Amino acid sequence: MRTRHWFLGAAAVVLWAAAGCVSAKAPESIAVNVGGPQPEPVDSSRVPDPQTLEEARYELRKAYANIQALERQVAKLEADKAEYKRERDKARRERDEYKQRLEKHEKD
Repeated sequence: MRTRHWFLGAAAVVLWAAAGCVSAKAPESIAVNVGGPQPEPVDSSRVPDPQTLEEARYELRKAYANIQALERQVAKLEADKAEYKRERDKARRERDEYKQRLEKHEKD
């Protein structure tokens, strides 16, 4: 029983001493979304203000047509990007072949 009290006392002293050694400090500020650009605020002056249901439907059709045109443009740009990547890879392969041929001829 006496040993048990001694161990409990020693553990309490160790914990008490260790509590003074640990020092955790919180940062002054935490920045969220620092890695990417902040989205621009919405320009509400360009939002249509339809007075009738027909005007609202017209504006909605116009908006969807604009979205579809932009989607077609994105698809075309993606295709162009893939084509340019293929051309780049082909040019790199040709360059590497020419380097190998040059090294082979320089050794001779």
